[in-house]
Amino acid sequence: MTLDPTRLIDPEVSTAAADVPPQTTWDPLAMRAAGAAILDHETPVPDGLTRTIVTVPSDGEELELRVHAPQHGANAVILSIHGGGFVAGQAKYDDAWNATLALRTGATVVSPNYRLAPESSFPTPLEDCVAAWTWVITQYPEATWIAYGDSAGGNLTAGLTLRCRDTDASMPDHVFLIEPVLDDRLNTASMRNATSTAVWDLPNATASWSAYLGDHEPTSHAAPAREADLSGFPPTFLLANQCDPLMDEDLAFARALTEANVPTEAVLLPGTCHGILGLNGPGVAERARELVLGRLADLIDART
Repeated sequence: MTLDPTRLIDPEVSTAAADVPPQTTWDPLAMRAAGAAILDHETPVPDGLTRTIVTVPSDGEELELRVHAPQHGANAVILSIHGGGFVAGQAKYDDAWNATLALRTGATVVSPNYRLAPESSFPTPLEDCVAAWTWVITQYPEATWIAYGDSAGGNLTAGLTLRCRDTDASMPDHVFLIEPVLDDRLNTASMRNATSTAVWDLPNATASWSAYLGDHEPTSHAAPAREADLSGFPPTFLLANQCDPLMDEDLAFARALTEANVPTEAVLLPGTCHGILGLNGPGVAERARELVLGRLADLIDART
């Protein structure tokens, strides 16, 4: 039987997803403009937190880091890498979520405003995340270190972790991959059947990967699903959506982690589409957010 995401998607999710601006990775300027029209504003800083903007050098440029920190101090730090199909999004668009992460977990949350494709293709976005990670481990040497990324940010999180492993750099204590983009080959059943799925689909994935890779070969640091040996990867939490083109590659990565003896928790959410954490209204979206926040909080409490 052929997978049919339109039959599986939760009706509340389908309704909420219809309000998401069209993803047009083949036209990055239009996609950025659509996102900016909704998200390009400063969000208030909640009581109990501070927001600091730091710049660090990265490959001859200045990289902005947005830091949300509990005023009472923190024993953990989360590097939170935003999504956007490699071609769109900004760190400040995630200010509200990163503030929630900080408040609910007690961690300091650092988000890099990495450069975007196609103007800056691989490895530049990854190099920016490496620069952000270097700043994190230097500024918070005694903290519990968590690398967290959603969608394209999940790709950069996994790529960063592999980069650290392969260069003997300090690695995250734990990795959180939320509906991560992992496989440039686009040949899984869930991807091949995703010609018009909600929020994210095969045409968007194809253009996104083309922009990110540019003229570069798809190494495992660019496309983590290509890594044949995931041994040494940190303990990982991975969230996948049942009606997401990325479902198969996400679950395959979780299996590959398990086969490499990496402690792995993989959660497949029923009836959900890509971008579930950002949808307002569906009950399953709220449950997904609470799941992620709860797992992060439990992990940090157990380590501090």
